Amino acid sequence: MQTPARPGPGPSRSRDPRWWAGAARRTWARHPQLGLALRAAVAATIAWALAHVLPGPAQEYPYYAPFGAVIATSTTLAGSARSSAQSIAAIAAGAAVALAADALPFPIVATIGVVVTAGALLAGWGRLGSAGSWVPTSALFVLIIGEGDPIDYVAGYAGLTFFGALIGVAVLAVFPPLPLAPSQTELGRLRDLLAAQLGDLAEGLQQEHPPSQDEWRGRTHSIDPVLAQMRTAVQQTDEARRGNRRARQHQQDAERQYAQARALERLTLLVEDLTQLIAETERSDLTEVALGPTLRPTAATALSGLADALRSVDGATADPEVTRAAYDALDDLIEALRRVRASTDHDLFAASSVVVAVQRCLAAVVPEELAHEEAPD
Repeated sequence: MQTPARPGPGPSRSRDPRWWAGAARRTWARHPQLGLALRAAVAATIAWALAHVLPGPAQEYPYYAPFGAVIATSTTLAGSARSSAQSIAAIAAGAAVALAADALPFPIVATIGVVVTAGALLAGWGRLGSAGSWVPTSALFVLIIGEGDPIDYVAGYAGLTFFGALIGVAVLAVFPPLPLAPSQTELGRLRDLLAAQLGDLAEGLQQEHPPSQDEWRGRTHSIDPVLAQMRTAVQQTDEARRGNRRARQHQQDAERQYAQARALERLTLLVEDLTQLIAETERSDLTEVALGPTLRPTAATALSGLADALRSVDGATADPEVTRAAYDALDDLIEALRRVRASTDHDLFAASSVVVAVQRCLAAVVPEELAHEEAPD
């Protein structure tokens, strides 16, 4: 019986509203900046509207309310509260500096110098974080724009900014982001990069003669930037869980991501050590190499199997057949090493280190006992 063809992304599918809805949800999940922009716009609009009904100095400086709302808008609820507190503290500190300096019997030129100096010094206070730069800016605003009525200006500036920040935090609390998709993307990028590094090592060992030092250097990938991006994304997701009413619903997914991140960090160290070990002990300029023509092909097959197992990881599991093939290739490498050791007087310490490194890498992807459990009958 002929199997019917699976429907592709043809015209009928593109006209399906459910397909467009799913595509929109995926785009929204993968690009948290879209949600951030929308939340900032909503918070700023609400703050601007409410500022016009507040009494007192708010009527003169309503634009500071949406300013505070934008400041408070962050990718996480905890980050929003923290940045709001730091910004308001920096603005208040700058205002205090300006009011104190304005009371001194100095001409305006000298007062500006005093304000900027004191503000720049306070800007380095660690607890203000990146908002520290607002200290001298706030001081200058109060001193120059608020000249003539600084108290009302400070009330309007700091008060409305705080008011807007509260609205920004409230909007985020009602519609809290939980950026699981971006962190999952970064996990996948790191996993693919590690697999590519292992694949390049395997290709280098498949040659008739070992690569030179420069050739190995050309096959070495820069992993640290991608690792740093993965850490940032996962930490951001972990922070987004604090005070997030959606966190309980996605708790299992978030914990699984955190576990994957820890495993990939360990695997990154192992792959980097393995790369350095092979590049230093299997070079064309060495009179005695670690693997030699006898072990190089088998080692290349084991590395290829390890790369395939890593690429087959989907969520928390790897493909059982690919994993079993990777362990079989590792067993072949171990047996080949035993045969070489039985026929030579060399200690083969470097070759044994390569085998152990491959074994540890594979165990970091899928432990051997789990691979046996998942292996097909």
